[in-house]
Amino acid sequence: MDPRALLLIAGFCVSEALYNNFIGLQSKKNPDFRNHTALFTSIIGCIAVSMLFVTSYFSGGMQLTPGWWKPVLITGGLIGFYLYAEVKAFSIGDVSLVAPIASTTPASIVVASMIILGETPSRIGWLGIYLVVMGTYIVNIQGYFEQRKKDGQALRFKDWFAPLLMLKKNMAIRYAYLCVIIATIAINYEAMAVRKANVAFATACIFGIGTILNCAVAYKKGITRSSLGSLMNRYTLVVAVCLFFSVWLPNLAFRYEIVPYVGTLKRFQILLTIVLAYFILGEKKNFRTRFVGASIMLAGLTLIVSG
Repeated sequence: MDPRALLLIAGFCVSEALYNNFIGLQSKKNPDFRNHTALFTSIIGCIAVSMLFVTSYFSGGMQLTPGWWKPVLITGGLIGFYLYAEVKAFSIGDVSLVAPIASTTPASIVVASMIILGETPSRIGWLGIYLVVMGTYIVNIQGYFEQRKKDGQALRFKDWFAPLLMLKKNMAIRYAYLCVIIATIAINYEAMAVRKANVAFATACIFGIGTILNCAVAYKKGITRSSLGSLMNRYTLVVAVCLFFSVWLPNLAFRYEIVPYVGTLKRFQILLTIVLAYFILGEKKNFRTRFVGASIMLAGLTLIVSG
């Protein structure tokens, strides 16, 4: 695999893990945060998009090619829904549980890439997918198992199907799975977009559309001085800067590698998110088991990439 792509994705993993945890920290420090998810997403989107446009200016300008705007429009619309669902999931859920669910898309990305872009990984990659599924399952069911233990109930065979039960009962989990569906489609069109124009410029246009959509939602719900004031703090700035790196770096990697590999390697941020949630947010519940599950996922991802 191209070492430049590996380096770019490593930077993404760090920024994305910080992004996830500082959203959780913002939620804990600001009780009113959950009522202004769209406004928060709009603020961080405006900051990140501004940084992307500045970056595009200093990295060669727009560099447009014919048909560049079509994948930009498609991805922009999908990203608008994705950003809202992602922030909503992290604001009302457990970061170290929501993040792995929202990021377990390697198998679906591979299938979507085959259909949309005609990009296919090697056979050994499919073995890695099975490990990813196994690790994902271990991570997903821990919250449900812990709750049954607290209630004094014994674990049953059907409890292994807990992710479906969590999807029905837990709003944060539903938002997280929505992120999976959107990301599976969006990442392929996003790769098209950044290959047809300057990476920073195309990314700015994509997330600019998403930000405008969230601004419309925030306006409809009502924007007040108090709500703006409560969100204008250092945590919001950190999240916005992390968002900038989280969208720009992996899009640069699309210039060097196919979508299945880039999309798969991005999941290395799962382990970092769980570790940082332990230290930053104090989320120690089921940490060991989640860590094991995330490690199994990473083993699968390694097979996918090495194949």
